[in-house]
Parts: sequence; C-alpha cells; structure tokens
Amino acid sequence: MTNDRRRTRAVTETIRQQRRDAMEKSLWHSKNLSEAKREVAAPAAPRHEEPLEVPQEQDIPAIEPPTKGELIMGLPHLVIVGADKGGVGKTVVARTVLDYFKSVGVDARAVDTQQPAGNLIRFHKDVTEVIDLSSSDGQIKVFDSLPKHPVTVIDIQAGLLTPTLTLLSEIGLLAMVQDGKMNVTTMQVIGSTVQSLSEIEVAAKILTGSRHFIVKNHTNDAAFFAGLNVATDAMKAGTALIDIPKLDERATEYVEAAATSFSEYAKTGDSFVMRGKVGHWLKSVFAQYEATKLNIV
Repeated sequence: MTNDRRRTRAVTETIRQQRRDAMEKSLWHSKNLSEAKREVAAPAAPRHEEPLEVPQEQDIPAIEPPTKGELIMGLPHLVIVGADKGGVGKTVVARTVLDYFKSVGVDARAVDTQQPAGNLIRFHKDVTEVIDLSSSDGQIKVFDSLPKHPVTVIDIQAGLLTPTLTLLSEIGLLAMVQDGKMNVTTMQVIGSTVQSLSEIEVAAKILTGSRHFIVKNHTNDAAFFAGLNVATDAMKAGTALIDIPKLDERATEYVEAAATSFSEYAKTGDSFVMRGKVGHWLKSVFAQYEATKLNIV
C-alpha cells in the first residue's frame, strides 16, 4: 500500500512538472514572437560602416527577476479578481477591469467562474467564457492557454480565491512570476468586516513575490475601518491599495437592466443623466488603475 502511494505521488509530480515545462516553452515562444513583431514594426536603424563587435558571453548581463509590483513587457498577464467573502462587488470590479483594458487598446479575454450560468458574461458576452475552475479540466482550459492571450481576467467565484491561489502556487505558476516568466496581478476585493482583514494576510503569504492589490469597493457607505490600526496594518500586506468610489445606486440599476458594460452604457445608455454619472465614475476608477500601473505600457 505504501509503495503504491509513493508511486502515485511520483506520477502526479511528474505530470505537474511536464505541465510547467510545456507552459514555459509556450511562454518562451510567445515572448519571442512579441519581440519579433516589435522589431518588424520599429523603423530600421542606420547601417554601421564599421563591423559591430559581438559581446563575449561574460559581457552579457544576467536577466534579473522583476521586483515585486513590476510587469514585464511581452509576457502574458493574468489578472485575478476575487474574494473569499461574497457580496463585496468583485464582479463589478472585474467589469471595470475589462473596460479599462479595452480603453487602452488591450485585447483581454475573461473567465467567469460563477456556476452554473455565470454573471460577468451578462455584461461582456463577446470576450467571456463560463468555466468551472474547481475542476481539473477547467483549470487546464484556463491556465494552459495563458500564453495565447495578452491578458486574461478571471472573476473568481466567492469562496474560491484562496483555493485558486493555492493551486497556482502548487502548479508552479506563481514561481514563474518570480523567475520573470509570467505576469500575475491579484486584485483582492475586501468588505468592511474583520474577516476580510484576515483574508488579506492569508493571500499575502501565498502571493509572496507577486502583485497583490487590495481593492476597497464602496458598494455602500461603509468606512472600511478608517482610523483603526488593525486595518492599516492589514492593508500594508498588499503591493497597492485601490479605492473604488460608490456608483450612484440608480445608475447601477440602469446599467444592470441594460446588461451591458459600464463603458458601453456611458456611450449609448438610454438616459443622458445616467450616462454622465457612469462615465464620470468610470474615469475615476480608471485613474486608480493608471496610478497602480495595472497595464504595462
């Protein structure tokens, strides 16, 4: 029995290593292709009359891994939006993230993990797919295909943030961030409860070396423990703090009824007043994302 268990663990570890190797190979091709496209698009440099000196191997600087909080040009970017507690407005945050990437000209795909019918897909039908991330097949479908997309935004179902981050650590994806082979940003949406503060500490331990944004989404008039030391200390565990203001409740209802994105409603919504309110609110949200460098320029 003991030998069987050892063999099973060995096979499992071999499979995980094979998946990591395959993803690294795919990422290498993706990055080289991105660099090649930039070289083709860039204007040709003037020719040198004198022969160029080829640097010796010892003259080539070693590639250093990125410091925490930095993105690397040319690598796929995985953005995880989630919370272990429900009712904090994480899907609203995911919707603004997709609107933001579209506004800066980045093609982002979205994964809706809300089972069975999804929620994010109602507002971003053209780029969203509903996938069960709690199953191995769903995990393969999402994470094995990361190199094919410049940005992947995952709206994590309530209660699955910590299990998902644990999975990414176990399969070696977070280690690839520290090695400079993948970009990952986790946007942890918190509520105005003590439980949310403890969840920050749990996520921070898993995300060592990776970008960890704490998001205060003002779905109501809660003060988020303003002035309390326990809250201040917890917020420092992340690499950045994003404070999303409250959207007018009637404006929220109008966008919900239209079942469209915030940015689209701001352009074509059926109420002049509500279009203005949504557009003004969205600009303030985008300013937060610009300040934290959610996208690499």
